[in-house]
Amino acid sequence: MKPRERFQKAMNHEEPDRVPIDLWITGAAYENLKRHLGITAPETQEWGIMSNWKISEEMLRRLHVDFRRVYMNPSSSFEPKDHGDGTIDSEFGSRFAWFGPYLEVVHFPWAEFTEVEQVEQYDWLDPDDPSRMNGVVDRAKHLHEETDLAVIGMVGGPWGAFEICAHYMRGFDKFLVDLATRKDLAKAMMDKAMNLAIDMNRVLLDEAGDYLDLVLVGDDLGHQHGLIMSPKMYRDLVKPRHKKIYSDIHKRAPHVKVLYHSCGAIEPMIDDLIEVGVDILNPLQPLARGMESVLLKKKYGDRICFHGGVDLQDAMAATGTLDDVRKEVETRLSAFAPGGGYVFAPAHNLQPDSTPEKIVEMYDHAEKMGKYPISVN
Repeated sequence: MKPRERFQKAMNHEEPDRVPIDLWITGAAYENLKRHLGITAPETQEWGIMSNWKISEEMLRRLHVDFRRVYMNPSSSFEPKDHGDGTIDSEFGSRFAWFGPYLEVVHFPWAEFTEVEQVEQYDWLDPDDPSRMNGVVDRAKHLHEETDLAVIGMVGGPWGAFEICAHYMRGFDKFLVDLATRKDLAKAMMDKAMNLAIDMNRVLLDEAGDYLDLVLVGDDLGHQHGLIMSPKMYRDLVKPRHKKIYSDIHKRAPHVKVLYHSCGAIEPMIDDLIEVGVDILNPLQPLARGMESVLLKKKYGDRICFHGGVDLQDAMAATGTLDDVRKEVETRLSAFAPGGGYVFAPAHNLQPDSTPEKIVEMYDHAEKMGKYPISVN
């Protein structure tokens, strides 16, 4: 069975020939893996989440990956300032610095805002800059028409309603206080973010939507032990904006699936995410509270599809063994894969402490044991 057909059948809650496989990995872990495998093929494809780097087709095929990505471009007119301290500008005004394998925000452009008018007048990036789509449609069309791979559209940022405000523009501490004490200001910020998300998706889908199978969106709502906000606060303030974003995606491209990323213990929100139009839930951190794979499949598996689930905190971390990796793969397959509705992947980006040997074993074992009918216990 071809990868795109495999993905589509799984998304219809049917069992394909094997579970579809996707790759989420940090650039540092990828470099370790490349050296281990001796892969020297040209790195021609954009990859990565929250930092841009390239990967080779040879690596994707070696790991049995059924998906390829199509990224929108940053504006060609965007020129980062040199701050002289190693920090990196983003188009939306935040400033980043490297901490290990991740870029983290060190400057929040909305941190000192006190009035709604400041948010409304903020000089936001232009989603309609034509340079954002240079080469994008050609790549998407090539993948759709000349390969049999499933194609993921990536608008290139944290395009939701909550996280871009809290993590990138305002700062978590201040924005969480805003949600409780300055709802007018919080709503203005989320509306600004929501409208940008809708516009970015509009640009991508109106031009390349015919060639895509799914789009990645995201808004972190949880941490290891619970929710960042109460269910009531989510339903009152964030959920209506999620509904507008994801409904617009489905309206513009009804065949395109919404792959939604939220870290953490978000089980109490899954019914809400289904209601706002999420088709596929990622990353399914199995050690977060309430995120047990068997429970998720039993409770929600007929209404949503799952993506991820492979533990990075124990099995794939420095203390895990190859036997732990094999058991972990089989545990997730046995829980999520029966009846379809599952894409095998790690529960976030593979970290540098996931050794190349374990990454290879993880993907090879998934390819071997993920064939239907699933026979792992």
